[in-house]
Amino acid sequence: MVRLKSTFTSIIAAVAILLIPAAVAKDQQMLALANASGCFICHKVAPDSKSDDLPLAPSYQEIALRYKDDSSAFTRLLDRVLHGTVYQDQAWGGEIGMRFMPPNVNISREDASALVHWILELEIDPVLAEKLILHDRMLALSTVSGCSICHRIDPVKESRVIPLAPSFREVAAHYKDRPESRERLLESILQGTQGNQKVWQNVNMQFMPPNVALKREDAVELVNWVMSLDTKGVPVRMDPPAGVRSSSK
Repeated sequence: MVRLKSTFTSIIAAVAILLIPAAVAKDQQMLALANASGCFICHKVAPDSKSDDLPLAPSYQEIALRYKDDSSAFTRLLDRVLHGTVYQDQAWGGEIGMRFMPPNVNISREDASALVHWILELEIDPVLAEKLILHDRMLALSTVSGCSICHRIDPVKESRVIPLAPSFREVAAHYKDRPESRERLLESILQGTQGNQKVWQNVNMQFMPPNVALKREDAVELVNWVMSLDTKGVPVRMDPPAGVRSSSK
């Protein structure tokens, strides 16, 4: 495992990629898909060089490195995602903690195909790797702390659907040019918004409860991540949907 990490570090150090908004958006889209499908329960984007413990599963970058010249990799990996590996040879024996990969019943074949293609095409320089690792970690943090119960990353596209809470990108778009926005968001997360004037009239929740599962330092990091999200083209709809009366709280 140490040798693999060393080899991988040497490879990514030599890779230079021009980052364009479309590529970054694609990365974020695939990371959100992986998170929603439960992939990050076991997998990470990159190896954790600070840990000596066996990971549960190989990182996406290690998978991309191992299968980069394998013409049959897509078919085999797609089968592993959809059907698991309980009756297959274990390709990572001794390098990971999981004995086999369970079938992922949370993802469609189409989404699984897109995710496998993205993983196999990963060629990441250290700067982008850090961004992806942060995005990965914040997605996981938002899930384990309960934020994703109400919040999505992207806005709801169906006009007839009223979300529980604004998406992270809508929050970033609304507060990006407002002074002291980070402090206000931090207070909302840690103390809740009950008793305050309701800002988002187009959501179901009347107020945001305090998040007692989140440490202050984690909340600070989460707020900074939300505010860094790409907001290009994100509409900020604060008014209530047609037929729904506004609430003052």
